[in-house]
Amino acid sequence: MNDITKDGLSLPEPKHVLECIDKWRRLDLRKKTDSEVDTELRSFLDSLGEDSLLSTSKTFNELWRIRKVEYLIKEESECWEPPKDKACMGRCNAKEAPVLYVSQFLRTPFEELSIKPNEQVYLVKYKQKRNLKLRRIVSEKLVILGQKGNPIFNESSLISYQILREFVRSEFLKPVGKGTEYLYRISGSMCRVWFDENDIEGWLYPSVQSMNDINVTIKPETAREKLDLK
Repeated sequence: MNDITKDGLSLPEPKHVLECIDKWRRLDLRKKTDSEVDTELRSFLDSLGEDSLLSTSKTFNELWRIRKVEYLIKEESECWEPPKDKACMGRCNAKEAPVLYVSQFLRTPFEELSIKPNEQVYLVKYKQKRNLKLRRIVSEKLVILGQKGNPIFNESSLISYQILREFVRSEFLKPVGKGTEYLYRISGSMCRVWFDENDIEGWLYPSVQSMNDINVTIKPETAREKLDLK
């Protein structure tokens, strides 16, 4: 467990962090199931001794989703997350465990889905009714000072924090293509094991295709409660 000292938050020594990361990267995760990857990640976190996470309550004026015009949308339910039996593995979810993927800016899903000029799509817009409590997967900048301007980390822990931040970024945001779909097991496990708690309603993470933009993933029960389909 992490301890607060007079000099800030105490994280494991950088040498220990690097040893844990090296052990993780020597694992062959290609043929492991979701539950097996979850077990390996829990073991990684236990050996690391790291449980300091950042969450935020976030308000968006609008959230966007697009769908390619492959068939006529006939029901409002088709504008939300897919049915459980049709949910494929994704960046933040396991197979048959759907979540709603939306973006802060309309341009982002166009990049994510590689929409071609003149290709027809459905635009789906949501309005947020209440704040969402979201876990930020990769911090936008180095979080060094707390709300009162005091250092969060002591000198050694700041180095460990930077190493962990870049480890999470590289593991979570790995590009996924045909034949490498198993990589979604890593990012999905991070959401379930490392970046989740009972009151967390979803996750914020940088778009892989549009790195300056933010994607938002919302748990289904929260999406219907806190978003209006416009």
